[in-house]
Amino acid sequence: MLIGAVMVLGTGSGCATVAVTASPPPAASSVPAGSPVPVQVRTVATPKPRTAAPGLATTGTAWPAVLSSLARYGQWILANPDPAQVGAVATPGCAFSGLLSQQADGLLRDNAYLVPSAPVFGPITGPTAAGSGLGTTVTLNVTASRPAEVVMSRSGRQITAYDTLAVTPLQITLMQGADRKWRFCTVDAMSDAGAPDDPSVPLL
Repeated sequence: MLIGAVMVLGTGSGCATVAVTASPPPAASSVPAGSPVPVQVRTVATPKPRTAAPGLATTGTAWPAVLSSLARYGQWILANPDPAQVGAVATPGCAFSGLLSQQADGLLRDNAYLVPSAPVFGPITGPTAAGSGLGTTVTLNVTASRPAEVVMSRSGRQITAYDTLAVTPLQITLMQGADRKWRFCTVDAMSDAGAPDDPSVPLL
């Protein structure tokens, strides 16, 4: 049995001519009838970073310096999209880790990158080194804002932009790893902090 294949040929008049050619019948499949079709997984190669990674100063209790360092490195991840780097600034399994991973993965798959604008932090309220029972999780109360940020394609074309983050009171939870470094866990608006389904604020 021959199966017809349709091919459209262009002509100089602007009309199209349709030609029918014969193609051989498909070979017998080795996959039994009714078996699920294997899902094709598209692997996206991570490009070489466009800029060197900034240093991380995320130990101790100098919270303005810690937050600024985490934000700077997190924005570097979005400017050089690599989901594998998210663990440096966000604790795996935490809400902010999920958001940052999603952002980096989306940029990577779109062959795009962020042109970051550093967030501005207001006065920070949090535990001090002199306090007892600091533990491995701390909650900081702070206001933060960030200008709009452009998303560019690697060919140099603007694709979209991240919205401006207006001055927003935030409750930020940091967790300390075995390396004694603090990482983001949650970044919630103060108005809805505490609810399990609160979306993370796109601080970066």
